[in-house]
Amino acid sequence: MKSLVAYYSRYGNTARVADALIDSLRNKGSADLLQIEYQKRDQNLLNRAFFRFFPMFVKLAPIKSDLKDYDLLCVGIPVWGGRPSAPVTKYLLLTKNVIGKKAVCFYIYGFKESAVRCSKYINSLLKKKGFSKVVNVFVHWDVVGNEVFLGKEITEAMAKL
Repeated sequence: MKSLVAYYSRYGNTARVADALIDSLRNKGSADLLQIEYQKRDQNLLNRAFFRFFPMFVKLAPIKSDLKDYDLLCVGIPVWGGRPSAPVTKYLLLTKNVIGKKAVCFYIYGFKESAVRCSKYINSLLKKKGFSKVVNVFVHWDVVGNEVFLGKEITEAMAKL
């Protein structure tokens, strides 16, 4: 199985989870790592708030969005106020050749209720795009450095596929 791990990380927490995930996947087969980034990071709070509700206007750095060569998409999603970060949403909107693919979504959160609400939004988006199965994993930001915890969560997520 060939996998793609795509993530956005503003403060490094989601990147740590993506690194643990890619290491695990590479031990089991072929996997690529893709960092989702803004074309130009905007520090203006008003613009960031706008993108939060209208992610289709976010300009991403050039990125691979055609998933024809992959069987599995793993997405590292920072949760901000019950919503995914705008770059992740934009990336998921851009993906193509996803019908019948599987996805594992890792939600990095501060409040569980926010992460659950975010997962409902993402699950709906992925199902509409044609993903056949979506597995959700919730990682509180204070355990992103706990390798034992991450290893257990990754193993359990892959078993659900």
